[in-house]
Formats: sequence, C-alpha cells, structure tokens
Amino acid sequence: MSRKNHILILTFFVSFLCNAVVMAESEGEKLFKSNNPGAAIELLEKDIENQNISSDTYNYLGLAYFQIGEYDKAVEIFEKGQKNVTSGRKLLYFNKGNVEFVRGNYAEAEKCFSMALTASPDFYAALLNRANARLKQKKYEECIQDYEKYIECLPEDPQVEEIERLLGYLEKEMEEIRLESERLAEEQKRIEEENRRLQEELARQEEQRLLKEAEEARILAEQKAAEEERRRKLLEEVANSLQQTDTTNMTAGAEDVLDYEYESELE
Repeated sequence: MSRKNHILILTFFVSFLCNAVVMAESEGEKLFKSNNPGAAIELLEKDIENQNISSDTYNYLGLAYFQIGEYDKAVEIFEKGQKNVTSGRKLLYFNKGNVEFVRGNYAEAEKCFSMALTASPDFYAALLNRANARLKQKKYEECIQDYEKYIECLPEDPQVEEIERLLGYLEKEMEEIRLESERLAEEQKRIEEENRRLQEELARQEEQRLLKEAEEARILAEQKAAEEERRRKLLEEVANSLQQTDTTNMTAGAEDVLDYEYESELE
C-alpha cells in the first residue's frame, strides 16, 4: 500500500473519530434525557468547565434547572449559551422564552420567541408561543396575526381546531373592545362638553358677581358721598347759627344812651 493511501485512510479514520465524538452524547445529556435533571446538572456543569460543549449542552443544562424549579438559574444558563458559538441559539431563545412565560414575564417571553424566529423563520413552535405571549398581554391584533400565520403554515396541525375556536373568541373580544372604545369616546366627549358648559356657566356667574359687586360699590359710594354732603351742610348750618351777625341782635339804638351824670360830681 502506498504512502498516499496510508495518509488517506488515516485522514478518514481521524475524521470518523472526530465526528463520532461530536455526535456522541455526554453522560450529562443522557441523564437529562432519562429524566434525572439533578444528576445531569452536575455533569453538564463539568462539561462546560472542561469545554466539552455540544450544541445542546447549555440547552439541556438550562432545562434541567427549569425542571427543578430554579428559573433564575435556567435563564442565566440560556443567556450564557447564547454567547457560545457552538450552541443552538434558536432553542436557547425558545426555552428562555418558555421560562419567562411561566414566570409571567410575557413581554420578555415575546421578545425571546421573536429572537428564535429571527434565527429560524420556520420555527413554528416559537410562532405559536409568541402568539400566546401576545395574547397574555392583550395584544389581540398581533396575536391574531401569529395564530393565523401558524394555521396557514401548518393547516394539518392537531391544534388548528382549538386555535380557530380561540380566534372566534378573539374576534368577539375585539368587537367588544371596539364598542367599548366608542362608548368611552362618546362618554369622554359628553364629559368634555359638560365641563365646557360648566366653565361657561361659572364664567357667566363670575361676571354677574363682579357686575353686582361693582354696582353695589357704586351705590355705596354715592350713599357715602350723599352722607358726607349732608354732614357738611349740617356743620355749615351749626356754624352759621353760632355767628351773631344779624342786625336785630346789635345794640345801637337811642334807648341805650349812656348816662353821664357822674361827671357833675367831679365838679
């Protein structure tokens, strides 16, 4: 056998071994699949520490933490996995979204499912779950679009009948919301009109009050002026009565001739 053939065989063998290593499941992954998340966590953590990381390592580890109820840790693992180039990111986004949905963080769940769809537009499970997350947030128009697209892409899916029934409820809910919005708009218009009328009435009453006060002030001023004039005249009359300038009160008549008889006595 030639040297060239030896090299080709060796290269094929090495390649086969590498593929076998890549495709082989780790013990941690096997434990996870056998429904033993507690034991799987320890081994999967070691795999990551030793850089023995497959495309599913972070995903299985996050799911294992999710299964034992450690949601915060599960989210942390999914986020770390998203930074690892060997990880399957669409599943990491998808499963993080599922954890956030369970925790009631529907807006964050919607974001994660959208990221999963960006990574893989035909990932219809993420599409369905995003519709559910939008439904929880009462984003009815957007969730209806997702549900309808899901049915369009997977018309034979066993969940289609249930989704169509849900869409019927949503259509009724949207109609109720529309009617309620119209009613609220009319009520708001009525309130604004009533407030406008009330403000006009208050302004009119205020104007009347000011006019009344001005008229009362004018009358009071006139009365005050009249009273002052009356007192002035009264004072003049009193003053005039005390000043004796009438000629009938003056003593210059003949009957008042002085008696000079005392002068003869001097003689």
